[in-house]
Amino acid sequence: MKRIITVLTITLLAVTFFACKENDLEKQRENELKRLNEYMQANHSGVDPKPSGLYYFPLDEGTGDSIKIGDEVHIYYQIQRLDSSVVAQTTGYSEGHRYDPVKLVVLPPTQLSSSATYVEELLALHEALTYMKKGARSRLIFDSALGFGQYGTTGISGFSSLIMEVEVYKVIPVPVPEEEEEE
Repeated sequence: MKRIITVLTITLLAVTFFACKENDLEKQRENELKRLNEYMQANHSGVDPKPSGLYYFPLDEGTGDSIKIGDEVHIYYQIQRLDSSVVAQTTGYSEGHRYDPVKLVVLPPTQLSSSATYVEELLALHEALTYMKKGARSRLIFDSALGFGQYGTTGISGFSSLIMEVEVYKVIPVPVPEEEEEE
């Protein structure tokens, strides 16, 4: 009998702990979306997001063809919190310098996680790049589902909506396979 009471007590505590944790995560997500909505109303009233939830603002158009899935892209960037504090950037970006670009291959959303660890893995970035061309510069505003998720990454806490400025330095198009000749 004592053993049954102990097992039931432990089970009850475990269920309570995990239920509270899930509720806490939901509350954090709700708070994040509330802060993002307030920011958008104050700074970009009337702007609708893309279907994914990404707010995309082109700053400089760029030239050439639009970037496609599979293209290799070299970019410079800066990431800020909604309060404008800089949390990540390529070396010297905020001072106007363009040194060492980040290189990545543009991937479809199905090959990315909603909880990125590195900038090169951000869903928001990969989506935005498909709207851009070489030389383009854009501002992205996105929630954690398109960013670093509920866990965050170094210097960025979980459930953080972010502002990212991206500049495309170079585009190396994905090689197009030659069509086989019919005999």
